[in-house]
Amino acid sequence: MKQLLKTDELESRAYQEVIAASASRSNTMVVLPTGLGKTVIAAMVASRKLTDGKALFLAPTKPLVEQHLSTFEDLIDLPGVDMKVMTGGTRPEKRYDLWQEKRAFFATPQVVENDLIANEIPVEDFSLVIFDECHRATGDYAYNFISEKMLGVQRMALTASPGGGKDQIMNVAENLGIDNFEVRTEEDPDVEPYIQEKDINWTRVSLDNRFESAKKKMEDARRNQLKELKSLGQIDSVSNVRKKELLKMRGRISSQLSSTDDPKKYKAISHVATALKISQAIELLETQGVSQCYTYIESLTDDDSKAAARALNDEDMVKARQLVKYLKKEGEEHPKLDRLREILGEMGSDEKALVFTEYRDSTEKIAEELADQGLMTDTFVGQRGEKGMTQKEQVELLEEFEDGKHQILVSTSIGEEGLDIPSVDYVVFYEPVPSAVRDIQRSGRTGRQESGEVHVLIAENTRDEGYYWSAHNKKKKMKSVLQELKQETEERDQRKLDSFSGKKATKIEENDEEDEEEEEVIEIIADDRENAVAKTLSRLDLTVNKKRLEVADFLVSDRTAVERKEVEDFVDSIVDNRLFEQIQELHQFNRPIIIVEGDNLYGHRDVHPNAIRGAMASIAVDHEIPVLWSDDVEDTAELLKSLARREQEEDDREVSVRGQSSSRSTEELQKFVVAGLPGVNSKIAERMLSSFGSVEKIVNAEFEDLKNVQGIGDKKAADIKELLEAEYG
Repeated sequence: MKQLLKTDELESRAYQEVIAASASRSNTMVVLPTGLGKTVIAAMVASRKLTDGKALFLAPTKPLVEQHLSTFEDLIDLPGVDMKVMTGGTRPEKRYDLWQEKRAFFATPQVVENDLIANEIPVEDFSLVIFDECHRATGDYAYNFISEKMLGVQRMALTASPGGGKDQIMNVAENLGIDNFEVRTEEDPDVEPYIQEKDINWTRVSLDNRFESAKKKMEDARRNQLKELKSLGQIDSVSNVRKKELLKMRGRISSQLSSTDDPKKYKAISHVATALKISQAIELLETQGVSQCYTYIESLTDDDSKAAARALNDEDMVKARQLVKYLKKEGEEHPKLDRLREILGEMGSDEKALVFTEYRDSTEKIAEELADQGLMTDTFVGQRGEKGMTQKEQVELLEEFEDGKHQILVSTSIGEEGLDIPSVDYVVFYEPVPSAVRDIQRSGRTGRQESGEVHVLIAENTRDEGYYWSAHNKKKKMKSVLQELKQETEERDQRKLDSFSGKKATKIEENDEEDEEEEEVIEIIADDRENAVAKTLSRLDLTVNKKRLEVADFLVSDRTAVERKEVEDFVDSIVDNRLFEQIQELHQFNRPIIIVEGDNLYGHRDVHPNAIRGAMASIAVDHEIPVLWSDDVEDTAELLKSLARREQEEDDREVSVRGQSSSRSTEELQKFVVAGLPGVNSKIAERMLSSFGSVEKIVNAEFEDLKNVQGIGDKKAADIKELLEAEYG
């Protein structure tokens, strides 16, 4: 077997070889400090696994995907034509062919998720899947679904920081099917020679009396709202109520509103909203500066909510607003800016720095101040909003940064992970972050090839101090948990060796018989915007064919279309009359159905229940369309499965896009025509066209030739010939 790894391109590092050997045997999470070659280890493992099948490398963003492809091209002796980047920029039909043809894939998770739902990825052909930045595998992130659907494929997970506590880390491991951990910290002896010195400095700054006066008035205004909440029975004390508690309170009261008409609850939720708006102003003044705080307070004048009006009209807030306006007029910003200028003013002409801040408005202000000092500075932000940067613009800016056209980048969280940012000499946190993962990601941007400095700016007696200690304790805890997992893995491996000592392995021969006839498959066509339900249908082992549907959300047969409405959207569509326009289009199908998902039908918007009842009566009586009810996404999927099974198994109906009003290509029209034949679904139609070459040749085909197409037996071939040869009428 050809050796695929270009060993002459690699610097020999013992820890990389040990980790690669372990990850080649087991489903492994690799936890390694930034800059120590996680991608190189992935390439070492992939070079072995590519001899057995295909490999898939997943990363959160397109630039990072392309970066990994470039690394693999340098390290693996595989023709470039066999490696392919798979992103949303490639049309689905083209991707489906590429999954069959290529050997190594570098993809964003959302694209892979969509193609797995459509059942277009030959999972059985893959021998390895790699999850980069694997700490993202929580909640409903696409990594989790991909892991479920590629269960039999060996997996490898990469991260510099998997999370805080053991529960978090084990949750990620469980979601990705990980049972082996390879952990290295900067103190491990096999890694230590490759660690560059990193000088970490925590710099505290104090707010002067003028800041404190404005802050005090805002805190008094916030306390006024807390007193109201106490009088409404929502809190016991106005002391030590942090933003976190307010957010929890908002969630709790909101959940109660769906089951009560208590006016006190509505009043309470409004006071919570006011307190949160004032808290945001305090936070900006404390940690960012006068300009950011002033801009936020002034933006409340454009906010039509009662909460914003109440905040602006509070007597203490009026005084705070005047003080902030005065500070801005005097040119005051934040003492952090002065300290930042001092730190970066010591940079050499060939040195680079990254400044991280939580707020996009702050990036512009900081960059402006540093540029005024004569430092070549630019901002680096995400894609959101009018002032956002596209991924192409981000990559171009990073290339300019590497080439020395910019000395300093002021970045939001976009710079923490997911992009190939060159190593820098200085990393500055304009404020601490409470997340251990983000703290490690930020710090890891320096000290890669050479020593570097990390500076964390902390405003005394503010939220900054709490966030600093939160991240510090989480990192300490995470380090302890990782060492524990490492020890558990080593002990488990030793037990395995002991248990197999002296035993002879036995070979079990399997003799499975394959069914000659193709198993009947239940297929549902889903609109490509209905991702949540489509994922759930895929988990139910249904074939989900995603298409852009102009009419309905799901097709369960050639005659039955289903429109799904969440309760809130159902009520909204009655009010704006969209519902009855959609119903008119649904009549293109013989048996249209509406599914209403959720509860509290009469609790959304200020719509009289009789108006909703009247609309439902019209749907059922005037339009003769059944309205079915489901509890949630899972219930909707089960209901669709039952409908599809009844139509396709019991009534022997096929699924096809009849009634779609959009223009289609010749190939799509050909499949549309052939899928109308008895027993022929879209997949069989595609096989028939590939086999015969045209619709005309299918119509003229002999019985025996039809039988040769996969999925068509004697019965289907006979039904097709009978229909094609029957006299009309």
